[in-house]
Amino acid sequence: MEKSVEEQFSEGLLHQAARRFGLKEQGLELLGKFENYVYEGEKDGNRYILRLVHSSHREENMILGELDWLRFLSEQGIKVAKPNPSINGNLVEIISVEKGYFLVSLFDKAPGKIVDPTNKLEWNGYLFEKWGRTIAEIHRATKEYQVPNDRIKRPAWDEDDLLDLEKYIGNEEEKIINIAKQLVDYLNSLPRDKDSYGLIHTDIHFGNFFVDGGEITVFDFDDCSYQWYISDIAIALYYSVWRCVGDKTEEEKLVFATEFLRAFFRGYNEIHRLDQYWIDQLPYFLRLRDIVLYSVLNKKLDKGNLTERQIDLLNQIKDRIEKEIPIVTVSL
Repeated sequence: MEKSVEEQFSEGLLHQAARRFGLKEQGLELLGKFENYVYEGEKDGNRYILRLVHSSHREENMILGELDWLRFLSEQGIKVAKPNPSINGNLVEIISVEKGYFLVSLFDKAPGKIVDPTNKLEWNGYLFEKWGRTIAEIHRATKEYQVPNDRIKRPAWDEDDLLDLEKYIGNEEEKIINIAKQLVDYLNSLPRDKDSYGLIHTDIHFGNFFVDGGEITVFDFDDCSYQWYISDIAIALYYSVWRCVGDKTEEEKLVFATEFLRAFFRGYNEIHRLDQYWIDQLPYFLRLRDIVLYSVLNKKLDKGNLTERQIDLLNQIKDRIEKEIPIVTVSL
């Protein structure tokens, strides 16, 4: 979390947010604070997720757009962490601070738990197939989604502030900036139609869903935007390779990626299909993730106090960007 936002956050603010949604103020558990403050709390004997977003990250209309889409997906029978109204009947509560304000929302806590990639009983072809099916269900459903009000329409992928690389990595990294601009130009030349492009999650890696009895429930839709469907698949592959075989040989990465995608598409193709043309674009979307991740890490990390692990991670990503290669090269 940026220091400027941390300076606006307080325990009193957190308790006020909890009261707005009828959550117990005692026992709130911090789950994360990378981009937003996320807490788990209790209400009427049930567990919920309380999220506080600073206005420097999102404005109210963008959050309302996220929550409306979540409502729609839930109504289509897709397992997502649904939003809940406050005691005043609002899906979003605004709490002013000295600089800006926090936007507060409450979500159902997804049943189950995060999968353990080191446990072969959890991390296997069955999961990858179910993962693919879940993403396909979202893609099929989103084709029919209609924004009720243009004010709350979510942004397109290239409106992402993180693509303003000069802002976060500095003008001195001119090579990376030029490569990023060329990639964005290429992606903007790709066709956009109902069968390939729409409102998607954009970040369904294994940290953003829980598994319970073999069923996946997806959460953290904060970054949802209009994007090509293949991007959701690229994200699932990218973080799986990074987490599980990131330090392995290129051959080992290829073996894992091939097995992952074959299982993933068995599930995906049951519900929704993409032309081979889009599968062939996968490397470009893997490269885009490197660029966005490099930007967000430069934005969030204290560059004057980096750990060895952080330095190594940044160098790995930078090297791939400059060589214009994806995290893994795989073809199906």
